[in-house]
Amino acid sequence: MDVLRKISKGFEKFLSWMDGIASISIALIMVLITADVLSRLLLNKPFVGTAEIVSSMIIIVCFLEIPYVSLRKGHVRTTVLYDRVGRKGKNIIDIVACLLGIVAYGLIIKASFPGFLNAIDINEAEIAGFFRITTVPGRFAIIFGSVLMILEFLNQIIQYSYDLVTGKTSEGKGGTK
Repeated sequence: MDVLRKISKGFEKFLSWMDGIASISIALIMVLITADVLSRLLLNKPFVGTAEIVSSMIIIVCFLEIPYVSLRKGHVRTTVLYDRVGRKGKNIIDIVACLLGIVAYGLIIKASFPGFLNAIDINEAEIAGFFRITTVPGRFAIIFGSVLMILEFLNQIIQYSYDLVTGKTSEGKGGTK
């Protein structure tokens, strides 16, 4: 379990870097929108391509952020059934949820990959006036973030299975969660 724990900690650190990149991107989006609004109000000249840049960056932010939120158990969930079962029942529900998540993100990858390859082939871009914004980074972020989600789900399945079998959390502590 020590090797798996080290891999899990390394993956957690990587996801935290992705979270940092997403956070910096959000700050850049805020600065860009503020500058665009001020330019529009004070000079009557909005920046060209702001909407296109922001829409591309939001996709990147979302898909870099989603795995970190999952790592931190920050996704919204309904607990009507979950709260009524014991620790083993919770582990089983969590494993099933992770398996469903793997299927969902696998389908996202399957649906997104051809569009990503096509965007590379034709150098796809959004055009705002004379400004050209490539769609390739956003399309890549969807696939990359989905792969990270699948890896996080696999990591969680290992942790929940370990807890289910041994009665201890993967950190080595016994008892309930």
